[in-house]
Amino acid sequence: MRVLLIPELYRPDDPTANGTLGDAATWVEGWLDRDPALHVYWLVPPQVPDEAILADRERVTAIRAEPFGDGGDGTDRPDEADIFTEGGYSWAELDALKRAIYDRGAYLDAVVDQRRTGRFDLRKWLCQQTDRWAADVVPFDVIANVHDLQVPFKYRYCSYRDEFQSRMAMAGAVFADGVWFKAGVDADRLRERATEVLRPEVVEDALDDAIETGSPIDLSGFEESYADAPEVLHLAGSLWEKKRADRLLAVGERLHEEFGVETLLTSMEQIPDEYASPEWVETFPEADRETYETALRRGDLAVCASEYETMARTPFEQAASGQVLVLRDEPWIYDCVPDDYRLVGDPDDLADIAVTAVRNWDRAVRENRRLVARVARVRDPDRSARRTHRDLRERVQTKRESYDLGPDDDSVRAALADSPGAEVSLDDLRERTADYTDDALPVTESADYALADLVYALRSLGYRDAGNPGTPTFVRR
Repeated sequence: MRVLLIPELYRPDDPTANGTLGDAATWVEGWLDRDPALHVYWLVPPQVPDEAILADRERVTAIRAEPFGDGGDGTDRPDEADIFTEGGYSWAELDALKRAIYDRGAYLDAVVDQRRTGRFDLRKWLCQQTDRWAADVVPFDVIANVHDLQVPFKYRYCSYRDEFQSRMAMAGAVFADGVWFKAGVDADRLRERATEVLRPEVVEDALDDAIETGSPIDLSGFEESYADAPEVLHLAGSLWEKKRADRLLAVGERLHEEFGVETLLTSMEQIPDEYASPEWVETFPEADRETYETALRRGDLAVCASEYETMARTPFEQAASGQVLVLRDEPWIYDCVPDDYRLVGDPDDLADIAVTAVRNWDRAVRENRRLVARVARVRDPDRSARRTHRDLRERVQTKRESYDLGPDDDSVRAALADSPGAEVSLDDLRERTADYTDDALPVTESADYALADLVYALRSLGYRDAGNPGTPTFVRR
């Protein structure tokens, strides 16, 4: 099985700061461990390092090219280019896919596409590379990987999004060959919003076959240890408008006034003076991972006031590090938070809840332990890898079962019978079939026989892809 992953990097200048990339890398690690017949291709910008995507492994190929809007055409990259991280495909990317996959005699079973736009052009290009009109089975599936569904309340203050883009993104997901939702809350939102413009039965059909991937977190990397009494509030993450940093600092001020609790503020961004100026605040702007992890060990309390997220990572890493987590009551939290979690409330009540947590510290710690136990289950890396791999495997299995071996495959059978050993190069086998066709041409030169047919004939005859780089090799099971 051969799969192409295309993540969206919403922080293109720092690839490792993108949860989207980390999630997909976790899947790949789990897939490789459980499937010796798998090869993974990544389409990523040049600045993504091998180790971030496991491209130092034999069965992983990194395809690097400048994305759309990123100056790859020789022009300077404008600041506005960041609005296209979710966008279409550059010619450099499309050409790189052709050279790395199809020019080497390889193929794709599935494409997991996380970009909201450009799927029309991507699919057109992939169809151009395959003789799909001749295939008895659809050569590849394109799966919409939805990690942040743009419903109206998310873009009401956005300068470059509107209803048109929201509806097109939802339609693009519904009409894809499959949908992977990062969070269940987005599946619910798609059902609610897409049915305003699409027939409900069409939306339900897409949702019936969709899966929720979760956003895996390996909690074994965090030490869940609690202070005897809280001394430090750790506020972490970006300072985007939706995070409501002003409310977070108000909680910090209240805790300092009543209990002398200090506030530790870490962010990957610059921190405004109004947040850094109080004497009870210690700030770490443009914090790297090491600084953040040090703060995880120092902090005792955490507060999340974000209006919306999709399987947020930072607050739950804080909770897993023994920082008692207080949360704004919003639908998105319940993908990870128990329904009856006590440290949840309206934005105006967060300070009161934090005060109550400090006064009843042992009870607050018990609540946080309960939350962490749920997070460990919902966001288990193996669970996410197993679920996504099963979806990919079942897609291939369904096509294999629908592929009927017949007279058109006789040249493949004959070429295999004449092949020494238990393995065969796909290119070599294709050429060898010319010895057994009426026109002395490879079977895939026929208008009625596609490369996908050759692949599924091999699978039906008991062969599997070895998962090797370059031209695929098939081995007898």
